[in-house]
Amino acid sequence: WSKASRKMILVGVMSPGEIESEWLNTLAEDPSVLIFTETTSNLHHPNIIPSIDSIVAPIEKAEDREKKFRELQPEVLLTFGGLVVSKKIKAFLRDYKPDEHWHVNENKAFDTYYALNHHFKVSANNFLPRFIPGVKKSQSDYQSKWLAVRDHYKAKRTEYLREIPFSDMWAFEKIIQSLPKGLMVQLANSSTVRYAQLFDMGEGQSVYCNRGTSGIDGSTSTAVGAALHYDGPTVLITGDLSFFYDSNGLWNTYIRPDFRIILINNGGGGIFRILPGKEDTENFKTFFETTHQLKAAPLCELFHFEYLEADDKSDLQEVLKDFYTLSDRPKLLEVRTPANLNDRILLEYFDFIS
Repeated sequence: WSKASRKMILVGVMSPGEIESEWLNTLAEDPSVLIFTETTSNLHHPNIIPSIDSIVAPIEKAEDREKKFRELQPEVLLTFGGLVVSKKIKAFLRDYKPDEHWHVNENKAFDTYYALNHHFKVSANNFLPRFIPGVKKSQSDYQSKWLAVRDHYKAKRTEYLREIPFSDMWAFEKIIQSLPKGLMVQLANSSTVRYAQLFDMGEGQSVYCNRGTSGIDGSTSTAVGAALHYDGPTVLITGDLSFFYDSNGLWNTYIRPDFRIILINNGGGGIFRILPGKEDTENFKTFFETTHQLKAAPLCELFHFEYLEADDKSDLQEVLKDFYTLSDRPKLLEVRTPANLNDRILLEYFDFIS
């Protein structure tokens, strides 16, 4: 570890506090260490990169992609936590394997990158106090180089978001910016958790996603059950297929008035439109995208939720101002976005920042 000049730490799903700030600070201040986290890692530091795909995707499109991937390739990979969402970092580490991969977890160690050398069967907060005192910082530009790349892409993202019309991506930025501290955020699977990965989640929220087998089932039920045992308010951010599929999760007497749902309704499984294929065929719309005209208002009436809606920029910004204020009933905000624009805006985002 101490001899390597390119060390990467990749953190998957973790609860807040699973890595104490003392140990995170020490690791993040080593110039030879690059830390990648995800929205569900619940870690925050100025020297980490929380939006992995915003680093890897532009390299995939670069003419000198081989050179850049070699520069990013770690000599040692240290992983913490559960499963990782980003498909791009998985593909990168499988193609550009580290010399050493160590995983720290009390339970299983998945050999996700086909390079695992050692599994430390302890928690991160048991491992790091023993590990860190024995290592030395290495002189390297590995961290500074990629943090500069991160900052460049963040500036490009801000520029892009100023230009795009109302869409999934624009809505997600405003939704994440509006989240108050002390909130538990439950992310539904598929497009929801992947869009959330593109933005920096602020400190003060606890973020979870029931990944399961990465399917859409169970997101609503999970959020309702988790909220029951959380001291503060909870918001479920979900897509339409995930929400309607598991709407029976609202059929109970346990839902508190500080429970919130933000439903991004783009009329189907819009994430499938970013995959290559016959997007305009009837089979695609029926069996992949599963297009529909459903709205959540009748379900809100049935389950005694306050119903709010937004279908443009001004509506969404206005509704979000008071969405988390105390109320007598739980609230649901339905954000209707254009299915025929969302895929293009997301794909063009990676072109723009490249």
